Amino acid sequence: MPSLVSYALVSILFTISYFFSLLAMLLPNWLVFSTRPSRPFHTSVYYGLFKKCTRYNDTCRPFPSSDQNDCAERNFCEEWEAAAIGMILAAVVGGLAWLHLISVLLGGRAMRDRAWKILSVLFFVYALLQFLSIAFIAHLYSTADTFYYGTKYDVSFILANVSASFSVMLGITLFMNGLLSPPEYTRI
Repeated sequence: MPSLVSYALVSILFTISYFFSLLAMLLPNWLVFSTRPSRPFHTSVYYGLFKKCTRYNDTCRPFPSSDQNDCAERNFCEEWEAAAIGMILAAVVGGLAWLHLISVLLGGRAMRDRAWKILSVLFFVYALLQFLSIAFIAHLYSTADTFYYGTKYDVSFILANVSASFSVMLGITLFMNGLLSPPEYTRI
């Protein structure tokens, strides 16, 4: 059974991972297109899960939007919205995992004895939902004609990858710790 110190360390590391995930979801920085600075009108276009922002005139609008012809390509809007829904669901599952971690830290020995199984599953589901969102965005990045030539992955895409990978490592570590560690005490 993992010790209280193990759960405390996992909760700190998962809080960081969860913060990265929330930042990735909320910032409009999944993809970016920038013109070269040597051009007279330097502009950058940032694509987020929910909005598209242009730095030339500092405006943001909902993205994708059928009013702006963003959905002209087949299945573009559906895939982009599936990525957004995946990140929202990941945030919900991550919130549940975080709340469960807090209850384990405040709970007793019996709760710590069985919590590693539930938390490991929550970490894996959380990471899976993020990886699905990442896969949708990566697929659209490489196949959609919506994005200009020279569009690149941006900070939110990287944060989501780091968060999901980190959560998988935490899930594996917690599962192995729970499986291989001796109990805190033995009955006589």
